[in-house]
Amino acid sequence: MPTITQNLPDTFAADAYEKTFGLRAVKYPEDMPMLYQWMHAEHVVEQWQLHLPMPQLQVHFEKMLADDHQRLYIVLCEDMPIGYVEIYEGARDRLSHYYKAEENDMGWHLLLGDTAVVGKGYLKPIVMMLSKFVFEHTDAKKIVGEPDSKVEAYKWVADGFAYQLQRLIDMPEKKASLYFCNRDEFFESSGYLKFYGAAAL
Repeated sequence: MPTITQNLPDTFAADAYEKTFGLRAVKYPEDMPMLYQWMHAEHVVEQWQLHLPMPQLQVHFEKMLADDHQRLYIVLCEDMPIGYVEIYEGARDRLSHYYKAEENDMGWHLLLGDTAVVGKGYLKPIVMMLSKFVFEHTDAKKIVGEPDSKVEAYKWVADGFAYQLQRLIDMPEKKASLYFCNRDEFFESSGYLKFYGAAAL
């Protein structure tokens, strides 16, 4: 029987800020040169710690792609690759050791790989698009997240889309901020309504 993430579509798109943001499933091995470049980018290395030689990085992604509790996607803007995201099932993820997970909880890990978009306001529409994708294609009542507490960018995005800080948690590689985003609150959030207005109601 397919898992929640295996049932997710291979592609998705949503308009925001007069641009179209989207997702497409990772293509292996075609995407490896791009993923290798992103994982070795200066702004990515500390957070992701995957600046590995290509053979080791390939082994990592082969394992990730074989793991049926998650789906790996390339983030697109106007059909151009700008990032990478892992969408996962919270109850079957290691994060479930740090909070009381519900069966349909979903989460995501996001990497903006293209240096040209880092710090240029792309995070808000991408978070909106990812949240919309998850809630529209799963039965999740809640999205969970655990970004590094040192990453300031998530803090100013979180409130606009009803991502609420629960507490700090100590994970092996970081002190993380545990966030919850409830389905109804997301679709009523100021950030979502700003993109979709009356059409969202």
